[in-house]
Amino acid sequence: MISAMDELPFWSAPFGLRLLELVDYRQGMNVLDIGFGLGFPLLELAMRLGNSTTVYGIDTWAAAVSRVKMKIRAWKIPNVHPIVAQAEAMPFPRDSFRLVVSNNGINNVKDLEKTLGECYRVLETDGQFVFTMNTDQTSAEFYSTYRETLYEMGLQQYNGSLSMHIRKKRIPFLYLKSRVEEAGFEIHSVQEDSFAYRFASGTAMLSHSFMKLAFMPSWAKILPIEVRDEVFQRIEEKLNALAHLRKPLKMDVPFIALECRKV
Repeated sequence: MISAMDELPFWSAPFGLRLLELVDYRQGMNVLDIGFGLGFPLLELAMRLGNSTTVYGIDTWAAAVSRVKMKIRAWKIPNVHPIVAQAEAMPFPRDSFRLVVSNNGINNVKDLEKTLGECYRVLETDGQFVFTMNTDQTSAEFYSTYRETLYEMGLQQYNGSLSMHIRKKRIPFLYLKSRVEEAGFEIHSVQEDSFAYRFASGTAMLSHSFMKLAFMPSWAKILPIEVRDEVFQRIEEKLNALAHLRKPLKMDVPFIALECRKV
């Protein structure tokens, strides 16, 4: 599976391009990328900063780390070092980095407070912390259809689980802001942006490879296995109807990019 995946999927590119605009580019830095996945923006950042800079990357996905190492060899990028590690327990000494980045990775950690504490610990004083994440309004059209379907099928007891799923994956901004500041960071800028997935039909959306890989398992887990197929068949029908009316079906992905400093 991983060998067939693009190193720069459509999903990560809009977030990462905005992140790269906010980086304070300097020579001779130590840099850390948290949750680099298949190598973006890790490798791009290493090449833009040049060989006087050393860039480390951590990710819990061992197969992705192996693939990124292959790309490093193929592209001959000597200044980047990807390792398997958790954001909640980074294997680096205090004050190791001048710059820490994370492209839509901070919202996927198991423990946000521990992760932010680790980011603060490994960053130098006045070091830059730049990260992106999609907001709780991501794919609002889909989640509205999901809720409507649950009510129509008499399964509204699962709406609470759906809300918990959204909150876990897409942290409300005010909660995030307070956690970042409590960790010791000063937020210098918050930039809002968005992009959209457009589909000819609900069937096309639910069959999309990235949707099946990144979203469908957690969407399905909200429901008991005996009703999943029927619920998603109904959701698909409703999305197909929306696509027919709206031409095309559009799933908006609003996101934020934060530039912070360790004080």
